[in-house]
Amino acid sequence: MMVTGSRGRLARVAALAILAAVPALAGSAAHAQAQMAQAPAAPAKPPAPAPAPSAAQMSLARELVSINGEARIFDGIVPSIVDGAARFFLQTNPDLVKPLTEAAAAVRPQFEQRQSEMLDLLAGIYATRFSEAELKEAIAFYRTPVGQKLVAERSVIFPQAMRSIQAWGATLNGEAVEAIRAEMKKRGHDL
Repeated sequence: MMVTGSRGRLARVAALAILAAVPALAGSAAHAQAQMAQAPAAPAKPPAPAPAPSAAQMSLARELVSINGEARIFDGIVPSIVDGAARFFLQTNPDLVKPLTEAAAAVRPQFEQRQSEMLDLLAGIYATRFSEAELKEAIAFYRTPVGQKLVAERSVIFPQAMRSIQAWGATLNGEAVEAIRAEMKKRGHDL
């Protein structure tokens, strides 16, 4: 039931990175709401809705996320989601490992057909943020030797970066714990 290989690992890492970002975004949103609550009330003018991307922008954006390698990062995510759905039932039915594994394998193809929906979501974000000319320029870059090298090296760079960032975060956390401990000791609390 597990996705294997570098694509599967990348998909899991990407999914974990996305899931890990959710609490941080929620915290940022809560902080922003608290700041707004403290600010004096001003007449709020809703932002103008962004114009819908043109068909040409969407087509170029799909090409961009394909050529820049971003679409491949999520190749294993649909099977991972289906397998996770099957694992959900294992919590209450641990004796059903084999039939749940088989059930996940049976329904996986119908969900894998929906992979293009994720590509459209990703492309849609690019299409709303970049003009046709900018998308064409980005695509042209990814067709250069340097652009192609960037795509090829991403599979090595991303996992290495994640490991480095995790190690850095652990070190920073340890330093923060010690700094807080020292500050609390100054205030008469021995932690």
